[in-house]
Amino acid sequence: MFNNWMLLIIAVCLLIIFFIIFRRFPALAVLDVDNIPEEKESKIKEKIIKERMRRKLSFIDKFFDDILSFLDKISSSFWFLLGNFRKQEKDNKDKKVFSQVGPEEKMKILLNQSMDLIKKEEWLEAEKKLIEIISIDDKNFSAFWELGEVYRLQEKWQEAKQTLLYTLKLTQAPDNNISSSDVSSVNYYLALINKELNDIDGALAGMARALEIEPNNPRYLDLMLDLCIIKKDKKLSLEYLDKIKEVNPDNNNIPDWQKSIDEMPM
Repeated sequence: MFNNWMLLIIAVCLLIIFFIIFRRFPALAVLDVDNIPEEKESKIKEKIIKERMRRKLSFIDKFFDDILSFLDKISSSFWFLLGNFRKQEKDNKDKKVFSQVGPEEKMKILLNQSMDLIKKEEWLEAEKKLIEIISIDDKNFSAFWELGEVYRLQEKWQEAKQTLLYTLKLTQAPDNNISSSDVSSVNYYLALINKELNDIDGALAGMARALEIEPNNPRYLDLMLDLCIIKKDKKLSLEYLDKIKEVNPDNNNIPDWQKSIDEMPM
């Protein structure tokens, strides 16, 4: 009996506690901890410390950025001055060498230097060397030929075309000692340039001249067939395709060429 009363009392007390908590729960739920003075003071202190740290770190970042920027400028200036010094040293050395040789030897040296510069894609310096050769000999086939290449490799199509046209003109001079292979090469590269300029007729004419000299050159035949297909000349395309099959039967482009030709109207 006593135990029953005890259990009943405990149960009533628990109910009262739950009732109080339930009544107070909305107030507890909306309690704003940030508004408690101690909490608020702690938050303010934390914010101030963070802000100070942020300013200090920002200052350090800016300091190191300024240092790195300064060192970068010093490094750039150093390499620029060193480059100029080396160039000046080389120019002085060249002047000394050139003062001891004749015009022919000087042009050979300049031509070799320009060809090395072309390999390194140092176009401006290569152009200067070639123009210096031309200033000595305005009929120097090799100098004009290489100058045309300098412009072509930079995709300066008009400059390249005009230079190679003059180069081709030099091949027509009597006693020029220019090989027929060089003449066909000039015509080939002129055709490439005319193709880039959408002058297909001019390109075809150049390739016809090149193939007169080297009729079985696979590279020339390939370009000629490409031009015939662009021109949509089915008859001529078939002629050059047959020629390629004869000269270079393992050419991987033959199926593609055949398909392009088959799709042409009669």
